[in-house]
Amino acid sequence: MQWGQIKTLFILCFLLLDIYLLFLVLQNQGTEDLGLVQREEEKQDHEQSLKSENISIPDDLPEKLPDEANISIRQKTFDKKEITSIKSMANQDVEVVNDSFIISKIKEEIPIPENATNDGIAQLVSNTVYLGKDFRFHYWDEQRNILVFSQLKNNRPVYYNQNGILLVFLNDENEIIGYIQSFLGEPEKVQEEEKRPLILPITAIHRLYEANIVLPYDEVDEAEIVYHSRFPLDSGLQVLVPAWKISVNGKREHLVNAIETIIISVSEDFIDNVIELSIENTRSIKGREDFKEDMLEILTSKLNTNRSEST
Repeated sequence: MQWGQIKTLFILCFLLLDIYLLFLVLQNQGTEDLGLVQREEEKQDHEQSLKSENISIPDDLPEKLPDEANISIRQKTFDKKEITSIKSMANQDVEVVNDSFIISKIKEEIPIPENATNDGIAQLVSNTVYLGKDFRFHYWDEQRNILVFSQLKNNRPVYYNQNGILLVFLNDENEIIGYIQSFLGEPEKVQEEEKRPLILPITAIHRLYEANIVLPYDEVDEAEIVYHSRFPLDSGLQVLVPAWKISVNGKREHLVNAIETIIISVSEDFIDNVIELSIENTRSIKGREDFKEDMLEILTSKLNTNRSEST
């Protein structure tokens, strides 16, 4: 075969390859465009459905969302230098249990100012506890007089996780008298192929409507991406899932898995469970009988207040 014929054959092969690759690109683009169209149609259907039930939603719900993945994480263990810093905090008597759980009694009570804003409360607590800026104020449990904070990961709060929690205890005069605190460590690296598209917030709201959780004439105040613990593993590894936190009527909040569109149930006993863990950890401290007695009095009073009022 002459060189000219060989060259022509190579050219034809490469031309066919280019045509095939172009076909794949166009096919992929067509699939993406179809997905965008379906997503927009679904969004419009959900909006119309909610509007027909007089359910109001914010005008500024996010629409362009990056792909994300669940993240794996473990509880943080403090090193000796960190424990020294924790125990040297001013105006506090502190113990660190199992190098991971902070129990603190405030020596001179710290008052919460009257009419304090959430930002004001957050700033006051942040200046009092260890690495306070790593936590976000979640809510004030007025029944038990506890300020509840959630740890931040990737600039998002991790909700309802015993290993990333801060409970600040107040007395009847709304003064800080003690707190417990635990930390999650650094998340493991996420591989690009593990990422999945997130559902739109309108889809999460509509899912709650389908489940009769968001009702006619409800007002949805806010939709925010947070993390929630999916399940702990025997190895101590935890899986955190992206979730939409949907706030309703200024007083209720609900969580929807932002990848799988599953409504997340939150245990009503979560705070009780954290307090019970704190009691167990306090009792495990060797010596320090006066400290243990004072903290156990605080902890059991918060636990018993909730139980007595609910019976």
